[in-house]
Amino acid sequence: MRVAIAGAGLAGLSCAKYLTDAGHTPIVLERRNVLGGKVAAWKDQDGDWYETGLHIFFGAYPNMLQLIKELGIEDRLQWKEHTMIFNQPNQPGTYSRFDFPDIPAPLNGIVAILRNNDMLTWPEKISFGIGLIPAMLQGQKYVEAMDKYSFSEWLKKQNVPPRVEKEVFIAMSKALNFIGPDEISSTVILTALNRFL
Repeated sequence: MRVAIAGAGLAGLSCAKYLTDAGHTPIVLERRNVLGGKVAAWKDQDGDWYETGLHIFFGAYPNMLQLIKELGIEDRLQWKEHTMIFNQPNQPGTYSRFDFPDIPAPLNGIVAILRNNDMLTWPEKISFGIGLIPAMLQGQKYVEAMDKYSFSEWLKKQNVPPRVEKEVFIAMSKALNFIGPDEISSTVILTALNRFL
């Protein structure tokens, strides 16, 4: 059977791969001359590289890892040191690092936050840590129940100081879904914290 697929992003290309595996003939339609959708990257005539979206993924994306394995391209992955680096707007040219140790999430995130003394005060770190306790103890069931709150609302509900959102979670929220913490579901960020940060 011939099947038309609209878009050659990750979803469209994955669909084409699995349809081919099932014996079908996919026809992928893409309006641009570059494949990959949000993860596309290409070099222009001047030799400059362009990226349209997220250019990394974390080890907690099992479907993506499975697809890469099935395609036989695991050896092309470049695993990077697990670090989040933040620009310090009040100190031009200065960066702050959250270095995540090689221990399971969410413990690695807690250690990274506790080690960083550039962005958050100890009272802010402690308030944030206490706020995370329900997510750590109750796991994904709690995380999914918090979908009714934006991440900003969840932080307020957990009595986390507003500066924690400003210093850390505006950037993290935009990195995950290109929207601010006042728009993103708390489930998205809590899942990230619980599973792979």
